[in-house]
Amino acid sequence: MEASTSQGSDDVKTFRGRSLEELLPQIRAELGPDAIVLRRREGRDKKAGGFFQRPFVEVDARAPHADERPLEIRSDRATAEGLSSPAVQALFEQATPFADALAAAARDSRMEQDTFSASFTAQPAATPEAEEPPRRMRERAAQPEPPAAPAANAGLYGPQPNASAIEHTAGRPVVAEPTPEPVAPPPPPVAAEPVAPPVVEAPAPVAEPEPEPALEIPAAPVPAARPSGIPRPPSADAAEERLIAAGISPALAADVVAEAVVHGLPFSAPRNMKRLVRAALARRIPTTTALGPGPRTIAVVGGGGSGKSSAVAHLAAVYAAAGADVAVVELRGNGSLSHRLQPLGVGVIAAADAEQATERLGAREPLITLIDTPATGPSTKPADVKALAADLKALGAEVHMALPATISSAAAGEVAAALAPLTPSHVTLTHADETARPGAPLELALAAGRPLSYVCSRDGATPADPGALAAQLLP
Repeated sequence: MEASTSQGSDDVKTFRGRSLEELLPQIRAELGPDAIVLRRREGRDKKAGGFFQRPFVEVDARAPHADERPLEIRSDRATAEGLSSPAVQALFEQATPFADALAAAARDSRMEQDTFSASFTAQPAATPEAEEPPRRMRERAAQPEPPAAPAANAGLYGPQPNASAIEHTAGRPVVAEPTPEPVAPPPPPVAAEPVAPPVVEAPAPVAEPEPEPALEIPAAPVPAARPSGIPRPPSADAAEERLIAAGISPALAADVVAEAVVHGLPFSAPRNMKRLVRAALARRIPTTTALGPGPRTIAVVGGGGSGKSSAVAHLAAVYAAAGADVAVVELRGNGSLSHRLQPLGVGVIAAADAEQATERLGAREPLITLIDTPATGPSTKPADVKALAADLKALGAEVHMALPATISSAAAGEVAAALAPLTPSHVTLTHADETARPGAPLELALAAGRPLSYVCSRDGATPADPGALAAQLLP
């Protein structure tokens, strides 16, 4: 074990030995119990070569300066009075077991290699505060703080401005003051309610009739990104292109095919992609449901050449052939419908308005009453459209809008806007045999939420079948 003086400072000594436990007694003996460790190094003795090199420990330490001496604990009357109070005594009793446990743990713990205690005291520490973290002590050794000048009459809590009063009452017994009872806070003041100014009633506005909802094709939303979890087969792209070619908008076609891929393909094979797309499209096509066995009154409206009169004739012929009681009303017509139905044994009632039609029907209660209406479209006067709406309302008729399968999306929107005052409740697809691309009227019914009632061709009329319509769009 060796000791030498450092070249940087006269009061710093270097101690070298095999271990720190071997050096600590020598440091205390030469520099005192309050010696400050500045640095520690470890290495191997190079005098012996190879495997026989011995490890060593070097420690730089010095004696504490005058301003680094531990502060003395004062014991004046203020401190005695504070420590003798019941509250402080109770705190001491509660903290003593915990402090003893910490002190015992500190004595038994091993000192780590990269940290040291800042001071080495011969007496065992009574509380955890007696040992300071070594990092903080090294900073204090590098930058010593000026000692605080002791203030006159300093007690446990600093200078005592009333030292004379404390000395005067030092001999008196300490009496614990009674704890004051908590006083409930006063209730908050109740704000005075503001006086509302007199209300002057304004004249009630005249209620205007609400406009009838227009039956038009809204802008299709942009479809979401294609799902990445399920592979999209090439047959899905082919089906999407076929739907667009059939008159379905690109947005709707992409959405229908994506539904078939995500929710149909996990239960089937890619070779069935076309069937899955048909099923997804058929689920979206609304049709008439829950008709019930009671009588019905159906009015077919549309423009000239829309096929509305042919639809009335086909429906009358079908019900009459089945033996049902059928009544046909030609409202402000030219008599052309009667020439088509008389050979079938179906009479046609010509009427100028709803009152005349009701009078001519009399007490008759047919199973189905079919009303053929005058041609109505974008060029019809608003007054004529309003009069027709009043007649159909008086007759209690379902309003079925006839849309040819050959109509374009733009033209279908114009017709739907012109017939909106009639409040169509259904869509009847006409001229279905003249094209294989009935996508525009189907998408109009789908977007507007109006069910498809019948599909009419040159040969007859049938109830709308979503599956058959989807197969027509995607054969």
